[in-house]
Amino acid sequence: MNPTVILGGIALLILWGTWGLVAKFATNEIGMQVVIWGQVASLALFPLYFVLFKDLLPVQWNGTGIAWGLLAGALGISGTIVLYLLLRSAPTSLVIPISALYPVVTVVLAYIFLREELSLTRIIGVVCAVAAVWLLSA
Repeated sequence: MNPTVILGGIALLILWGTWGLVAKFATNEIGMQVVIWGQVASLALFPLYFVLFKDLLPVQWNGTGIAWGLLAGALGISGTIVLYLLLRSAPTSLVIPISALYPVVTVVLAYIFLREELSLTRIIGVVCAVAAVWLLSA
């Protein structure tokens, strides 16, 4: 496997793992509404990243692509709202591991809609992921 992918994956693991704990602290201190607004405001940093480090212009306008992007954003923010609703009343050690199973949904949907291979290794991975979450949240 590509070392860049491994290092990036480890960075993502640390960032998202830390995010779950910080999200709980923030929700406990100021409530989910303010936390969600803070996340929305932090999205303003994304264009800055692209301006500084990526080729931002020209923008490729494509109606289907924009529709998919809007749907992805709507699903993402809906998930965020549900997450913070759960963090208000449930243990972080339960909510975050369950929410971390979202790649299982992606693997199954990619198999159904994109005809991506669902190898025995991936099936075993899904079973292990579900078992791990069950063990972590027991």
